[in-house]
Amino acid sequence: MADKKNKFLELSSVILILFIFVSGCATAPKITQENAGPIFWPPAPEAPRLQFLTSFSSSGDLEAAPGTFRKFILGDEKSTKPIVKPYGVAAHGNKIYICDTVLNSIDVLDIERRKFEYFRPKKEGQLIAPINLSFDTNGDMYVADSRRGQVVIFDEAGNSLGAIGNKSEFKPTDVAIRGDKIYVCDIKTHSIRIFGLKDRQYLSSIPAEDAAEEAKLFSPTNMAVDEEGDIYVSDMGSFKVQKYSSDGKFLMSIGSQGDAAGQFSRPKGITVDKEGRVYVVDAAFENVQIFDKEGKLLLFFGEPGGSASLVLPAGVTIDYALKDYFSSLADPSFEIEYLVFVTSQYGDRKLSVFGFGHKR
Repeated sequence: MADKKNKFLELSSVILILFIFVSGCATAPKITQENAGPIFWPPAPEAPRLQFLTSFSSSGDLEAAPGTFRKFILGDEKSTKPIVKPYGVAAHGNKIYICDTVLNSIDVLDIERRKFEYFRPKKEGQLIAPINLSFDTNGDMYVADSRRGQVVIFDEAGNSLGAIGNKSEFKPTDVAIRGDKIYVCDIKTHSIRIFGLKDRQYLSSIPAEDAAEEAKLFSPTNMAVDEEGDIYVSDMGSFKVQKYSSDGKFLMSIGSQGDAAGQFSRPKGITVDKEGRVYVVDAAFENVQIFDKEGKLLLFFGEPGGSASLVLPAGVTIDYALKDYFSSLADPSFEIEYLVFVTSQYGDRKLSVFGFGHKR
């Protein structure tokens, strides 16, 4: 009897040790690369400037699945949370935030902790159709909700801080924070509306009502503000990008209607890097075009049929802080300077991650 008891205790100890070991192994997920070989733009023999690194479409692409032994012991099969139909994307701290227009939520990818969650506020903070989002220097989050007709504001803990605008006179499609101002892309008034950051009071609009024809906006959908405070607006109504100074002066147009390189069919997401390079998503061409600060086309990537194609892309953003988490995915001959995140509303790559850089 004593021998049986001792054997049972020994077996239990072995099971416990295995359980601890396997459980520990199951909590160390890694971001992995999808392809056997590197995918670069421009293609060889040109010097590479952009590499496709990986993509995310659900929590399963980020979080660790329970180990087989753990599932056998505890039966905790991990449920997968999908990214359903993403539009706008922003990076803040160690997290990536995605506006999900079907789930009416903000999908949050915590890259450092390898955690995925939905942000679905209730009551006064409830989101109806979040399209784009941005952050101020305090970490407060500003969400442009087109169906609610407001920019909804939250603190870092997710508490509602109020909202800007109302549905009867406002249809925000994008929002950006620069200095002491909030810039809102408003498709209803065909303008960029500017509010004070502290009091959220309306200040002015771009372009002015008496602006020349070349300066007007028709269907502005997305916007970006560069390091100098200049404002870039994707205008689907005129098939181009309009650039204004911080005080609202019209500076230039980028692109025109057409199907040639450097032209647009359905311009949407837009962002600008620290060197003034302008990234513009075209949902119809299903690519992203990169222009220099003078509006000259430098490169385009993600075109249909490629190994890292985009499917109805919508949003794009640039991030410098997270590159170390993805640097192991870069080809040894390529050094990443910053990351480029692009959302696709369909397909199996809802968030594609690219590295912009140069050959070592």
